Amino acid sequence: MAKNDKHAIPQSGFIRATKLFASGARVAAREVAGQISGKTTVTTRIKQAQDMVETLGKLKGAAMKAGQLLSIEAAEYLDPEVVAILRKLQDQVSFMPIDQVRFILQRQLGREKFETIEDLSFEPIAAASIGQVHKATISGQTVAIKIQYPGVAKSIDSDLSSLKTLVSTMLTVTGKKVDVAPVLEEITKSLKQEVNYLIEAKNVELARRHFLGSSFAVPSVLHDYTTETVLVQSYEHGVRINDWIKSQPSAADVDVFSGLIMHLLVTEIFATGVVQTDPNYANFLYRPDEKKLVLLDFGATWTYEAEFRHRLHGLVMKLIKDDSKSMVQAIEDHGYFSPKESTETKEKLRIFIDILQQVTQNTDGLLSIKEEIPHSELREVGQSLGLTIKHTSPPKDLVLIGRKLAGMVRLLQEINALVHIPDLHKKIEDVKII
Repeated sequence: MAKNDKHAIPQSGFIRATKLFASGARVAAREVAGQISGKTTVTTRIKQAQDMVETLGKLKGAAMKAGQLLSIEAAEYLDPEVVAILRKLQDQVSFMPIDQVRFILQRQLGREKFETIEDLSFEPIAAASIGQVHKATISGQTVAIKIQYPGVAKSIDSDLSSLKTLVSTMLTVTGKKVDVAPVLEEITKSLKQEVNYLIEAKNVELARRHFLGSSFAVPSVLHDYTTETVLVQSYEHGVRINDWIKSQPSAADVDVFSGLIMHLLVTEIFATGVVQTDPNYANFLYRPDEKKLVLLDFGATWTYEAEFRHRLHGLVMKLIKDDSKSMVQAIEDHGYFSPKESTETKEKLRIFIDILQQVTQNTDGLLSIKEEIPHSELREVGQSLGLTIKHTSPPKDLVLIGRKLAGMVRLLQEINALVHIPDLHKKIEDVKII
């Protein structure tokens, strides 16, 4: 890719920071102008969000990835219209040309290994904020080769520092005192792990050990062809989740698929603590004939200690047992809610928990994720809660787990999944925390 290519991803830390700071300056300027002119703040903030999406989409890398995460984790602190625009970052797609891909592979693997790669796909079969994936053949085996965009790892600290300034500006002009630093620190930690493909290779092997012989399929790694920025794995067949949904699967197949998702969540979050925290549908494939879920992309995999999982399990059990008073106190004791918050805010938290408990107490049988969970009410109360919060930062140790849960609930909602609540309760109660 030529240096003067207007579509090139900026690699210079100075240039990337300048673009982010410029976006922040425009955010502040529009807010002031909106207040002076008397125009609605929502209209002003929509323009601010559009500016952020355009800037982050061009930068890709850590800035774009963090922006995607913030569009989920900071959703309750921003206007709904703004969040909708920020989530368009999930749809931003661009990729390196094949010549640059070949150059990177030869440089990373050496000429001898590079020349054993055959049938390299001209365009990627997947492209995201940090890298892209190509299909190829090595020694007769069909493989998937993930190649990281140049300069991504080096830009993390500067990108996140600049993004912190940008988001803080956006929150400040809306009168928020919420500190986003803990969340961004968690995102930074996750990104620094995610850009090291040698760590991802270890995560793949860890997942294979946990799910070996189960209803899940995990790729195998070709370690001789894997470096910090190139990851080569077995190519796994399966139907893309979006394509499977469009095929209008039978109710029986939806039940099987839903059961796999629930089993995956309980196993990852409570039993093993090895959680693949990116809920992007592209990270899964489904094999209807085998009734198997294929798990892909373990870059955003995070391991949670048993002590944390016991604490989280305790909170969920209070929810299941309809112990709202004890749960609210436990949330505050664990530092997930500041005692400085107003009485109004605490009441909104209690109402939110009460709604969740009404859902978990549906012990009559099957619960429709789409029809029987009051999504709009939860969203409205959650947004109202978030907009009144003044002192509580998003709990950093729940950021990535929350992201996974939110994504999986959206998936179950989209396929109109039915969940047998008593069975789910028993699965959670009986889980063995390793």
